[in-house]
Amino acid sequence: MFEKEERMLKEMNRDAESSAAVVSDEALDAAVRSGMRRGRRAQRSRSRMSTVTAVAVTVAAALLFVVWNGNEGLVNPKEQMAAQGPYPPLTGFDFGEDITLNTANKHGMIQPVNQSVTKGDYTVTVNGILVGSQQMEVFYTVQNHAEHPADLKRVEMKRRGSSEPLPYSIGSSGGNEIKPGAGKLYSRSDIHMGENHPIPEELTLSFNIAPYSTNTAYESSAENEQVLDINVTVDMETVRKYISTIPLNQMLQIESQKFYLKEAVLSPAGIVLKANIPSSNTMKVSGLWDVYLEAVVNGEKIRLNSDSAFLPGADGGDMTYFFDSNILENPESITLKASGFQAVDPSKMKLVVDTDKKEVIRSPDGDLRFGEYTGHTLTFEYEEQTDRHMGSVSIEPEFVDGEGKKHRINEDAGGVRSSSRSSSDTSVSLITEYIYLKPGDYPQPLTFTLSSYPGVMEQAFEVPIQ
Repeated sequence: MFEKEERMLKEMNRDAESSAAVVSDEALDAAVRSGMRRGRRAQRSRSRMSTVTAVAVTVAAALLFVVWNGNEGLVNPKEQMAAQGPYPPLTGFDFGEDITLNTANKHGMIQPVNQSVTKGDYTVTVNGILVGSQQMEVFYTVQNHAEHPADLKRVEMKRRGSSEPLPYSIGSSGGNEIKPGAGKLYSRSDIHMGENHPIPEELTLSFNIAPYSTNTAYESSAENEQVLDINVTVDMETVRKYISTIPLNQMLQIESQKFYLKEAVLSPAGIVLKANIPSSNTMKVSGLWDVYLEAVVNGEKIRLNSDSAFLPGADGGDMTYFFDSNILENPESITLKASGFQAVDPSKMKLVVDTDKKEVIRSPDGDLRFGEYTGHTLTFEYEEQTDRHMGSVSIEPEFVDGEGKKHRINEDAGGVRSSSRSSSDTSVSLITEYIYLKPGDYPQPLTFTLSSYPGVMEQAFEVPIQ
């Protein structure tokens, strides 16, 4: 379901661009034009990386760890993070091996909500929420009382009393097709907000549900959808007690390319790493390669992965990583580790294709192959190998036809999405990129701009976070 959610983020970024002249604090959202990169949490991968062995280079970090408890004074970080939350464990949901959710639930940090609404053939119950500094996990169940399957088209978050959705990116786990019958669909949505858009204390979650149709499976809306609203009050007093900010102020550098680490924000819902990519870089640096956090708990090393990130704009700028969190287990240390930069030659970030001749004329390395062009859906294919330096393939929403006229990808029909097919006996995965175009005749060839593409500059980094 991430394909639809990524389109929502792109809409958020376009809104932010249009309002940047009025509200300068929203520059981050305008810069993050490339959207949300996600990992293998669901059926597709937007951030594909492989690990290599490299010589460790230790980078010192200036640490200033101050936690405010919202009452009389300062709280010792170790005591703060080891404290038990006030809520009972949430039941009925399978967290699998998710470190963040299992740790938060074990320590009583998932706030119960247990509010339901029924409209037409559908009933939605918000069971609980887990809130951090820029993220929120929503746990909900859906019942379909109709005779046919239903489709959860989207989940929107609004300020209480407002009809306009807030700018955010959202991903779901558990599937969006709701089977008919007495059973319940147990699902969850993880919401990520830009730096200047905190989670509101009083909010409304809108669940948009329609009868399932293969014709509209990848569309974010339907004509006959039902909207079920549930009001939620976030216990921000408790949330703030478990959030701490650590200034980093570290410049990572490989040759003349730079990557600036600003700060880390720790919470039970996730660890947020804020960074900036200087516009002075001569390479198109889109992030860190093979990046993760290593937490040490009782002498055991635990890997905290990043399953999503706000990518920088075409010319660099601010970016945000969202990592797993186990801070409630009172780790002895947390260290950022990476094996280099994701970086490519910007002059090669073009994809030129002739849909009439059904061929790729130009791509960064020749590895993108023409798939098909049917019903205004254009597909490309490439092979992902475990021994290759991989990163995400992201395509900008605007493209140019053969006469130089600009067009936008059809976001309503699907925008850009990808799928992956792999075999257990091979190290190769076939990735298919789908680009949905608006109906019309386009003078050939078509030129697409890539905002990110696989490419690596290798060098190992270690930065102490805590």
